[in-house]
Amino acid sequence: MIIPQEKFWMEPAEAVAAPAVLFYRNRFRVERETELALRYSADERCVLFLDGERVADGPERGAPGLWYYGKLSVAVAPGEHTLTARVLMLGETFRPMAQCSVRCGLFVEERSRLLDARWECRIADCCRYTAPQPDWGTVPRLEVQPGYEWGLYRGEGEGWREAVRFADRRELHAPALPAMRCEPVMRYEWDGRMVRFSEYMLYHAEYEFSGEGTVEIRYFEHPESRPEETCAPEHYRDRFTLPGGRVRHHDLWFRAGQALEFRFSGNAKLEQMSFRRTGYPYRWNVDFHDDAPGRRALLAAAKRTLECCTWETYMDCPYYEQLQYVADSRIEMLSGYAVTGDRRPMEKALRLLALGQRSDGALACRYPARDRQENFVPCEHAAPLIPGFSLLYIQQLHDFARLRHNDALVRELLPAARRIAAHAAGHLDGGILRRLPGWNFLDWRPDWKNGIPPFCEEGGGCTLNWLFVQSLRDLADLERNFGSAVHAAAYEQQAAELERAVTALFYDEARGCFAEDQEHRYFSEHAQVFAILTAGRTDLLPLLRKGELDKCGIYFSFYYFEVCRLHGLDDCFARRLASYEKLALSGLSTLPEEFRNWRSFCHAWSAHYLYFHYSRDSFTERISHKTSTSSSEAAS
Repeated sequence: MIIPQEKFWMEPAEAVAAPAVLFYRNRFRVERETELALRYSADERCVLFLDGERVADGPERGAPGLWYYGKLSVAVAPGEHTLTARVLMLGETFRPMAQCSVRCGLFVEERSRLLDARWECRIADCCRYTAPQPDWGTVPRLEVQPGYEWGLYRGEGEGWREAVRFADRRELHAPALPAMRCEPVMRYEWDGRMVRFSEYMLYHAEYEFSGEGTVEIRYFEHPESRPEETCAPEHYRDRFTLPGGRVRHHDLWFRAGQALEFRFSGNAKLEQMSFRRTGYPYRWNVDFHDDAPGRRALLAAAKRTLECCTWETYMDCPYYEQLQYVADSRIEMLSGYAVTGDRRPMEKALRLLALGQRSDGALACRYPARDRQENFVPCEHAAPLIPGFSLLYIQQLHDFARLRHNDALVRELLPAARRIAAHAAGHLDGGILRRLPGWNFLDWRPDWKNGIPPFCEEGGGCTLNWLFVQSLRDLADLERNFGSAVHAAAYEQQAAELERAVTALFYDEARGCFAEDQEHRYFSEHAQVFAILTAGRTDLLPLLRKGELDKCGIYFSFYYFEVCRLHGLDDCFARRLASYEKLALSGLSTLPEEFRNWRSFCHAWSAHYLYFHYSRDSFTERISHKTSTSSSEAAS
């Protein structure tokens, strides 16, 4: 369902500069026990409180072209009540990296006719916001200063003024996903200074403080990981100046990790704290058991990794960026479907990623995101194009099309895949991709600078070209089943021509394998893996079995494992798998970003063993001709 909304959005009467947190309140009275039912949305995001108790959080994360509304249905007793909305207005600089915005405000459409027509609004004064470190993709650090009114979430305090209505052109879409998990966390360690959870998790936090003085909170991904503080202290900790008496604080955002650290001054005291686990409510259709201890530990860690990297979108790393990248989400789609059969996160990811397409056809490497994808700035806090990720979207769409669950969605997104291929083809130079714009990331290896293979900084390389060959063949398969036979033939011909060019330029006769660069100076597993997957070059299998080339990192080992599975390299599969089992048996509850010297303790692409353990098909297979599953059947 889609809602027209010109008369329902509201904002403060006076201009408010970001960053800010706004509160809206509606005071109403009911004469008998009844139900308050409404639809709501917010820009950037809101939490709803009824008489000071949290009752809703949303809307579901979307993008300017796909904004959602949330639903609330709650019982109310006879008497006076206050419905309050805390709305984040953090702005371009401070809102989470994956949070988009059109125009900040609050939307309410009430069907129960209990609320008063008058809504009031006010800003949360005496707050200071600072860019967070090291979890730079989340909400800013919050400093609550003297004079802050702690009862705003209950609708208390002075200075409330009537909110004004404004017209907004965006459509509001019904939620695409079920409600996120909201489960009390009952077990954790508390020593008066540190909270330690037994496993990595996503959680919302609520605290009750008393006394006068200050409280500081720092959030850690792992109890034993304490990154060096290279910036001012306010970038690392939330800080609250307490007024005396008891006060409650509801955290602005969910946190990810296993530990929190508190510091107190004066006679400030933590009276109570509560945590609620959040994340996508996966329903598993496998038992995650294996008789071998290493594989059993790996299955548990991969499951927990997938859980913690799936929220209202897929996320690469829940502690740092919380962003939905193409390459990560492809692996999450395949792994999640293998253990749940749930296609709802897959469909939403494909739609959102397509909305990140630029006017020239290139696809943003991650979306939704608050940064402007038209600009390329090669640093981790920017959002560069990643040429290989753009091409991988075609393969990701093909993965979904193979399931034949929603043919209409595949047809809807096929034009985006065509534009990706056209953009890449426009950069062919002498028959191959040599200078495709963007950050030419391929994999994390300790000896590669910024994840780029040696001598490939300008946007080329053998593996990138093989990726394009595979994407063209997948696009041809998509066209045969959902588009144009003429287009299919053209893409097949283009793929064949590119394969011949890649073989002529990159194959090294003396070494019997593919070099990554045209001058044949660097060799690794990566090009061989995709030559086997894409061109059927089984002559490379003996070399791969020897293990003498530079190895794939944990991300690209996903494709290495597929070669091993398809061609019976059980010994190679087992040797590589031992590195994963070692991580799982080391005490980690999730799988990290890399095999060694990792940044994040939980990273989406590392969960891919779930796909190989439970899936019996291959993402290299072609689309079948069976009938698409109905929407109602798939949703169940």
